[in-house]
Amino acid sequence: MQIRPCYPVMGHVISRMRWAVCVAALLPVAAVHAGRPMNTDDASANKQAVCHVEAWMDKYAGATSTHLAPTCGVVDDLEVAAEFVSNRPSSEIPQGRALGFKWAPEWANWQEWRFGIKGGMGWEKASGDDWRHVSEAYSLLATRQLNDEWTVHINVGRGHDKLKKHHDTPYGVALAWAPDDHWMVFGEITGLNHTSASQFAGMRYWILPETLGLDLTAGRTNATPQSKTWGIGLGWYGLRF
Repeated sequence: MQIRPCYPVMGHVISRMRWAVCVAALLPVAAVHAGRPMNTDDASANKQAVCHVEAWMDKYAGATSTHLAPTCGVVDDLEVAAEFVSNRPSSEIPQGRALGFKWAPEWANWQEWRFGIKGGMGWEKASGDDWRHVSEAYSLLATRQLNDEWTVHINVGRGHDKLKKHHDTPYGVALAWAPDDHWMVFGEITGLNHTSASQFAGMRYWILPETLGLDLTAGRTNATPQSKTWGIGLGWYGLRF
């Protein structure tokens, strides 16, 4: 589960410049498959005492964000997560951290759809300043497995930007293809109700199926110059305590 404090919803805690790219980060992002490397979250959560750790780096025009996000199940289908974000150059871009939860109970399904909810809050720290609370957001998650290889995920939520003092409606739609136990490829569209949409694509290679995954991502925001971004990440799942 990633938590993205960028505002829109927690993720990259970059709240200035041209970071419309991170418009997709819908608060605590997700568990295993659809969480990392996607921004659109999946409607599933870790079982009790099961954890995972995700680490990744995103590269933008003239800047880099490095993330560390541990997540653990506190009871079955309810997980909590933290995220720590180091941005460079630190003199221009705030550092970030976030806390969040995701709840996706087994009984929350209708026909072939499974549902969940997530929420969280983010903080940022500009150079020379103290930490400040900058965002809160909540989202409804929906996942449907179309067949053995294809899965669709839909997110829609409500967020509050405490700095700009206004509310937003974040959304995300993703389609994932997993042809075998080692590969997953995805495409997604994410955004806010009052901004241009962002497009992302990427892939995950499971070095150890369901346990250790390596991913690559790329994205851009419509009608936004110099908004291209790429990322690389590693996720370790199924840790128990």
